[in-house]
Amino acid sequence: MLSAKGPQMRAFTQRIAAFSTQVHIDPAPIVFVGKGTTPRQNSLLGPNDSQYPFQGDVSFAHKPLSIRQQKENSKIERVMDHTEHSLINLLSNTNIEVDRTHLTQMREEAMNEIQANAADVEIELSAIEAPKLLKKEMKYLFPQMETQKMANVTVFNLTQKSEFDMKAWSEAMEEEREKLTASFIMSANAICSTLHRFGYWADFIDPSSGRPYMGDYTNHTLFETNDAYKQMGFKIEDLGCCKVLQHACWGSNAFVGTIFTDAPVDGSAVRDILKKVTQEIDE
Repeated sequence: MLSAKGPQMRAFTQRIAAFSTQVHIDPAPIVFVGKGTTPRQNSLLGPNDSQYPFQGDVSFAHKPLSIRQQKENSKIERVMDHTEHSLINLLSNTNIEVDRTHLTQMREEAMNEIQANAADVEIELSAIEAPKLLKKEMKYLFPQMETQKMANVTVFNLTQKSEFDMKAWSEAMEEEREKLTASFIMSANAICSTLHRFGYWADFIDPSSGRPYMGDYTNHTLFETNDAYKQMGFKIEDLGCCKVLQHACWGSNAFVGTIFTDAPVDGSAVRDILKKVTQEIDE
């Protein structure tokens, strides 16, 4: 398990939101094409490989097109040419300009809203390979997900330290819980956006409903008192009337939200996200 603790949920939310909008450029892949190590025959006796019929392993740049293919390509070219002219005419008659100042202002307003609404509490973000009990739940939570992808799923648990004890109900506790829920959803959205940008699947559980936030609707739910959380470093206290999650350090003064992704737990994407909590990662 990888984990990181930070003193401020608000600062983490702001950092991860900014990180999710950064431009990420993957280096262009280099592809090597080879024919193997099979020795050639004497070229005077004919080509050894029908794909490279000429001396010096030379072949056609492309296969000659049949008459039918040439006619089909001609039709496609006419359609593309007409479409191109239509787009040019449309753009020439439309004045569309990007107001970068307005975009910057919108981004600043969004960041200010995040900063204002996020709870300013201590947090812990952990990443762990999905335990067996949770994988059983996943096939009902994400029915559209391929079975083979469920074999390698990483789970983020974002824990916020609460002021009020979550096992003692009060209006103040309920109000704090709603604020912590909103704060988690903002951070989870930014984390998922970052993972999507890296090319991974990601979704999270809405704490208020227990259902996937981004995926298709399902009748199956997952709450923090599920026994699967015992396999992820938490304890579940049974009070008779209800169950309460217990954090290792904060006890029942803790609020947990869960995020799922197929990004490897030891990959750079997961580590980069953990570093946004603090510059140190505990293993």
